[in-house]
Amino acid sequence: MNAVKIVELKVKVNEVEGKRFYYVDLGEERNSQRVWINSLYFEEELKNKLESNETIGILKNAKIEKTLKGNYVIKKGTNNLFFILVKCGYRGSSYIEVLSEYSNLVKFSYYHSPRGNLGISDGAIIETSQDNVKIEWQRDGRLYGEPDKGVSVIKVDASVESVDNIDIEELKEINNI
Repeated sequence: MNAVKIVELKVKVNEVEGKRFYYVDLGEERNSQRVWINSLYFEEELKNKLESNETIGILKNAKIEKTLKGNYVIKKGTNNLFFILVKCGYRGSSYIEVLSEYSNLVKFSYYHSPRGNLGISDGAIIETSQDNVKIEWQRDGRLYGEPDKGVSVIKVDASVESVDNIDIEELKEINNI
């Protein structure tokens, strides 16, 4: 099992007075982070993917903005949005540090139970102009022999390459030999 995964977005619709509002909830129920989707972006980029049952976890030609009231909105842009989660161990936690260049970063917590007693995983929405994102991650809790730290590269084609049980300083040392 891979510790780093791309969050599969489930787009929901809220209809009020004949208008449709699209959003995704990152997390479970009351502890989730809601991210709204601009209807123009939804119609142009996401509608066809949802109808053909494609999984959505990386958005192209997008950007994420924070509104004056503190809500996040996905709009049409020129960058890529990566939705990444580092799964914690049982009753543990995880941490993500983005190593590549990015223009916007939104962190969120994924509670594995209503109060987080079963663990709280660290997630991130990363907006970048590049076709991949490099992250360093750590996690704790009961891991049952799985790695507790590593470096991963997530590509725009939804592939994840990881080097487990190593940190950036060790990688630099290895590359300089």
